[in-house]
Amino acid sequence: MSERKDESVHHRTAKANSSVRSRTHRVVRTKTDDSSVAERKPYRSFNKFNDSRSSKANSSVDYQSKNKEIEKKIDAFFEANKESGLKKLVSASKLMEAGAHIGTLNKFWNPKMKPYIYPRKGHSRQIIDILKTMVFLDRTYNFLKDIARDGGRILFVGTRGDIIKEHIKEEAKRAKSFYINQRWLGGTLTNFKTINNSINKLNKLISLQLGDEIKKYSKKEQVMIAKESEKMNKFLGGIRTMRGLPQAIVVTDSVHEHNAVKEARQLNIPVIAFANTNANPDLIDFIIPANTGSIKTVWLLISVLTDAICDANGETLSVVGKKDEEIILPEIAKKEPTRNFIQHKRFGR
Repeated sequence: MSERKDESVHHRTAKANSSVRSRTHRVVRTKTDDSSVAERKPYRSFNKFNDSRSSKANSSVDYQSKNKEIEKKIDAFFEANKESGLKKLVSASKLMEAGAHIGTLNKFWNPKMKPYIYPRKGHSRQIIDILKTMVFLDRTYNFLKDIARDGGRILFVGTRGDIIKEHIKEEAKRAKSFYINQRWLGGTLTNFKTINNSINKLNKLISLQLGDEIKKYSKKEQVMIAKESEKMNKFLGGIRTMRGLPQAIVVTDSVHEHNAVKEARQLNIPVIAFANTNANPDLIDFIIPANTGSIKTVWLLISVLTDAICDANGETLSVVGKKDEEIILPEIAKKEPTRNFIQHKRFGR
């Protein structure tokens, strides 16, 4: 037994020594062979890095040249139809800078939006025809302008994204219109009598806080009144002065705000809505095909429609009639990816 053990140990050591020799032999050979080193190609990943940088630079140049070609064609179209009263409210380059032409993925698109989509093959995402966006924007602009001239009131609805909520509030106040920038309460239009009772209650609570009657209540009751009025003002503050149904409703996303669109259609209130390639255009009276998932796009289009109301009232405009350099789009900070404990590399497959 001892002899067999000695033989196995000897066999293992000999095998290890031979593997070490083969490795050292390979290393020495690669170092001494100058011809092989001279013929050897550069590092592969470095070439890929340079190729990717050059391809990105070329793609950016091609993208800019394509944008210029598109803008020239659109300018020629508006010049040819100048006599019909068609106006270019915002340049095509500014809309493309905001990402208004980017649609949804092909698997999410609605076939009814085909007339508003630029036809192309071999891509996973739909592209919106920016010319039709500009034409329908001008049509909607004139419609809102006529309503504002006749003394009509417009309701702005946008409950998606903090930047859009705040912008809806500011633009509605600038246009002296109504707005809903929080959750849409069911029956806001179809059951306006009940909503009006809540509005009257909110106005009473606000007047109670501003007057001297609040001093009659205890401190605990004052805190309860303040909390209740704050909660009601969050959802009804934008329509606190609305005494009747609006003459038109502006919706930032027809898919996300489908309840508002549905109630407006039941009461035959004209619906003005931004529609991405996944929307149903049959539910919209005045459609504006655009990327509803882009904050910059919604921000820009809402500003243009607000300018229509301000134009009718003889007030200053913020976007329409200005150069692209003067229109400053909101800066969106990119969120850092949160490190999930389960997605750690120790637990990943």
